[in-house]
Amino acid sequence: MINLSYIILDMFNLKKEKVMTDIDKSIFYIRYYASKHGELIERKGQLDGVAKGEFVAKKGHKCFNYLDVWQTEKFGSPQYRTASVKWEMSDLPSRIN
Repeated sequence: MINLSYIILDMFNLKKEKVMTDIDKSIFYIRYYASKHGELIERKGQLDGVAKGEFVAKKGHKCFNYLDVWQTEKFGSPQYRTASVKWEMSDLPSRIN
């Protein structure tokens, strides 16, 4: 997945500012095998400027970090999750809920 957000460098203050795009703010559904749960799970996610999106872990495998919308609503504070190695994303929920 391509992260369409970008960095603006303020040449006077030398500050980096992350600018959110409409893609970052959009809701998606992500499915992946969660070792912690021992099963395929689905989460409602969003990129919010804090979540990394897709990145490569120090061990060399791909990961995707996102804000878990359902758990954030449940606990009242931002809940971040990370899928690793393999995941599927959709704009609609699947039937595994």
